[in-house]
Amino acid sequence: MNERSRWILHIKELRVAHDVSIFEAEKIALADLAWQRWVGRQIATDERCRRMALRHIRDHGDAALIGHDGTRLFVR
Repeated sequence: MNERSRWILHIKELRVAHDVSIFEAEKIALADLAWQRWVGRQIATDERCRRMALRHIRDHGDAALIGHDGTRLFVR
């Protein structure tokens, strides 16, 4: 199983365990430093992940879990 599949499975498991939305599950997942680092690397190096991160920022505005400083994206 690749890392992207592990991330998706982890989010699904968190949603079920905590009965929360995708956004809340992502928030819980990103409290783990290892996942936070992985997401940071992905949004910096994978164009598909970068596009998803930009969409997340557009959809969630100030509440977004991802921030940007010019062209650099980072996990908040």
